[in-house]
Amino acid sequence: MNMKLALLLSFLPVYALAALDECKPIGWATREGRTGGEFSVTGGGNVVPDTVRTFTDLQKYAKDSSPRVIFIDGTLGEGWSGTSGDRLNITASNKTIIGLKPGTLLKAPIHITSKASNIIVRNIVIQGPGSNADQAWDNLTIEGEAKNIWIDHCEFWDGQDGNADVVKGADNVTFTWCIFGYKKKSTHNLSNLIGSSDNEPVSEGKLNVTYMFNWWKAANQRKPRCRYGNVHVVNNLLTGDASVTDGTTVLGVSAGHMCTVRTERNVFINENNPIYTGNANGTGVNETIDNIFTNCSGNTQGTGKSFTPPYEYKEFMLAASDVEAAVKAGAGATLEDPTKCYAGDEPVVVIPPTPDKQYQAETGKMSGAALESTNEGYHAEGYVNFDKGGSVVVGVKVDVAGEYKVEMDYANGSSEDRCLAVSAGADPVTVAFEKTGAWDVWKTQSFSISLAAGDNSLKFATLADKDGPNLDQFDVTLVKALDVAPDTSKKDSSLADSTKSDSTANDKPKQDSTAKDSTKSAIPMLSGVQLSQAIFSVKLYDTNGKLVRNEGNVSRERLNNTAGLAAGLRQGIYLVKVSATGYSRSFFVVVK
Repeated sequence: MNMKLALLLSFLPVYALAALDECKPIGWATREGRTGGEFSVTGGGNVVPDTVRTFTDLQKYAKDSSPRVIFIDGTLGEGWSGTSGDRLNITASNKTIIGLKPGTLLKAPIHITSKASNIIVRNIVIQGPGSNADQAWDNLTIEGEAKNIWIDHCEFWDGQDGNADVVKGADNVTFTWCIFGYKKKSTHNLSNLIGSSDNEPVSEGKLNVTYMFNWWKAANQRKPRCRYGNVHVVNNLLTGDASVTDGTTVLGVSAGHMCTVRTERNVFINENNPIYTGNANGTGVNETIDNIFTNCSGNTQGTGKSFTPPYEYKEFMLAASDVEAAVKAGAGATLEDPTKCYAGDEPVVVIPPTPDKQYQAETGKMSGAALESTNEGYHAEGYVNFDKGGSVVVGVKVDVAGEYKVEMDYANGSSEDRCLAVSAGADPVTVAFEKTGAWDVWKTQSFSISLAAGDNSLKFATLADKDGPNLDQFDVTLVKALDVAPDTSKKDSSLADSTKSDSTANDKPKQDSTAKDSTKSAIPMLSGVQLSQAIFSVKLYDTNGKLVRNEGNVSRERLNNTAGLAAGLRQGIYLVKVSATGYSRSFFVVVK
């Protein structure tokens, strides 16, 4: 049995068809010019992919001279209006640009030019600001003799001047499984223009474009409107919407100056003038073959004989009766795993970006929290996801005691702001983390905390019966150092211990029978004006040299409570190392 027939009988034509061509370009993009041989559209081929999370990186890779497979992770770009704002310029050849997730939004139009060739763009949504009759950027423009370009599973909405134009000498372009639509009512909702002028000599014999399995939704005109090219419009869906187009002139497929169109097995629903001949200029041809017109008005008849496509397409072309269901189910930026079409020998592994901040929250000691890597956009190994009542303690080392600014990357996809109690040995501060809109959208929250010189334990804890944000990476930056100067005039006898340890003491303690009994006496009060306001870092080591306790932000008063510092430790001898800016002492305590 013919494979296509078997698939149709199984009522799965959409999914079978998608599997057939999902990783393989078709149409004019696969040919050399109009009469040349085959062209293999590979984009960046099998080079190691680059995953980008900033528009700057995307633009850099799209313009450099190296073959690139570029995965877009998240929403990029800041938007545009008219001819100002962000615009992605693809000016070099051999590029594959893919949105990693269904509906990946690019807030920038795409401009393919400067003779760029062998380009693949897939799984991206471009939402324009709404159309107008003024000069403005199209959502997509292919020009400047760019060629062999495959645009697949993309969406182009509300383009200002147009949704996706191919003009000025561009050639060999294929659009598959795309949506060209308008949501905002305007008299200028003009979608796809091929050839920008009747006087465009650079386009003669070029502008050869294939449209297959696409969906035009509520566009006024240009579906498409062409000049010069041999244009194949096959197995597409065109649907009108009076709420968007009412009061405007609605025209469908239009063959203009020196353009030949083959309009084959398409479905037109609620369309006016689905086949428009008013732009033919005596040279335009539009052959119509086995199309379906439902609730349409105006002309549905073609003119003349078109061309025979030089590429294979009939083996997977659908009957017109199957087109509506297929296109509605499959068109748009719907690919769940576009990386499976990557041409490399090894499976694609999307590697999180290299950390650009010093500390990673997920490296801390967690309680009621977990390391996760489900939501993309994180750095290093993952991020911390809190349960109610959860916490994570991260070791932080600084050179001087003082007030520090913490810059924490986080995500909060909930419907409300979430708070954490943050502490480093002193009273915690409450920090609010505002909503980010989604769990894979990361922002930075800054706040201040006091840290001691040396090692600190920075704790992030949820509030009672509350959830927290997801934490990724953070930096600490000194804002104001504590005014603590070393007292070098004499030794501080109030911290002298029976072993006479000082800042040169070994990390690994030695047992000492004369060590003080922490259950009987406290550390003597510190003396000296310089240390009266100091915040201390305290470390306790066992007799094997293992760090068993590390506290920062210890006050002078608490330092005198030895029993409190050693509370909960097993019986034995411990080395205590106390430090502050310009101060370091060591002594032993015995826990019985």
